[in-house]
Amino acid sequence: MEGEKEAPAFAAVLEEEMRGLPEHCFLSGWHERESWDDGPARWTQKKACLVVGGSAVSSLSMEVQALVDTSVRLLISGEEPREFALEKGKPARLELSFTGRDAFTLSLENRETVSPMGEVRELGVVVRSVRIVDGREERQLDLSRAWGEFLENGPEKAIGAALWSAAEARPARAERWHEYLIGPRSPGMRRAVMRYAPAFDVIVGAIVPMVTLSLAWEAANRANKPFVAFPLFHPRDPNHYWGCFGRAMRGAAGVEGNSAAIADLMRDWGFKAFSVGPGFDLEEWSSPEIDGNRFRRKYGFEGRPMLLWVARKTGYKGYREAIEALRYVRDHGHPAALVMIGPDEDFQPVSGEGVYYMGALPRKEILDAYDACDLFVFPSLHESFCMVFCEAWLRGKPVLGNAYSAAARSLIRDGEDGYLCRDAEDYGRRALELVENPEKARQMGELGRQKVCNERGWDNLVEKLERILESAASGRGNPSA
Repeated sequence: MEGEKEAPAFAAVLEEEMRGLPEHCFLSGWHERESWDDGPARWTQKKACLVVGGSAVSSLSMEVQALVDTSVRLLISGEEPREFALEKGKPARLELSFTGRDAFTLSLENRETVSPMGEVRELGVVVRSVRIVDGREERQLDLSRAWGEFLENGPEKAIGAALWSAAEARPARAERWHEYLIGPRSPGMRRAVMRYAPAFDVIVGAIVPMVTLSLAWEAANRANKPFVAFPLFHPRDPNHYWGCFGRAMRGAAGVEGNSAAIADLMRDWGFKAFSVGPGFDLEEWSSPEIDGNRFRRKYGFEGRPMLLWVARKTGYKGYREAIEALRYVRDHGHPAALVMIGPDEDFQPVSGEGVYYMGALPRKEILDAYDACDLFVFPSLHESFCMVFCEAWLRGKPVLGNAYSAAARSLIRDGEDGYLCRDAEDYGRRALELVENPEKARQMGELGRQKVCNERGWDNLVEKLERILESAASGRGNPSA
């Protein structure tokens, strides 16, 4: 996957998807960004690639420096290449002008690279700044915006297009290794699926990146039965993009996007996507046995604001941003606590004033914790639905979610029942706002509760799903319609 970014076809797809967007990505051939005394810096390797979007980009200038006398060749897609001579240790400005472009790829090639003593990296030139003129505006490109950051907050449509193009070009042997390594490797399960599939009206397959999805698709094809996919797809996770999954979902009678925004993306990819999503036991969540005061008394949280985070403890679930949000609230004079509940998966230490990681707790205590908190914060990036938001709403609590998560955007009505946040400071500001305005927090939480009660009861959802599966079984219509 790392090598796939270096393919010209990958950059070409990304360039096409960036047309008209004020975006950029230091895609491949770059070492990590460094902070020097006089500003940021980023070394190239032998070859480097930068993809830029805009509205009418007419020029690019780049401040560079080399360790030896050398030259670099710059090529803008669709333009004539230019070569620039560089003197050892002397800063230079490389400038390119061209007709207005709404997107382009810049390829940089060094005549030679060096590895100074004690340095294991192959170094080309060091880039200190990159500026473009886009229409009447000059824009300085963020040197830290590499592919990893782009995956976290770049346009999901562009990410999906680039990753699907790479997945479809991947050799069959890579897919076989992926299936073997990810699993589950169960010959007995495979034999049973193939044997019994013909007896059913519809074959349902889940969940990527496991082989169960493609196995179900294969069984449906062999048995000549309709197939419906429940992938629980994460649009920003490269591990969810494999050719076998794309073929299965493209050939499915229906694909459950779980969230409306993810279903929209899937329809752009040519899948017959729909979104039903999970339901909730409304009686359980309205039980008089739930007691937030009991939780506060037991753990000593009386009389102070309490933020809650519930998930498997792993980095992409956003607990570090939740800790930063707590620090922001405490720095503004509130002795708040952050309660973290969920099994430990990354085994990283958690520390900080007011942070309480409790590991996995019994269901009864989790319900009490939702009732006890003042607000729920869940900055997770990779989700297909975000059930925990609905759980918090069912106890009348406002929520903070990740603006770059399609699932969070599908659920949260920003400013009404919660807030969509873009960085740790954003989470902190919104958390502080809700801590200092308990009536506003109560109103937002109540709007969320009403929404879940109206939309997420199991009876309505099961009826909707039954209609979709019956439609697939009979071959009538498109479940996504």
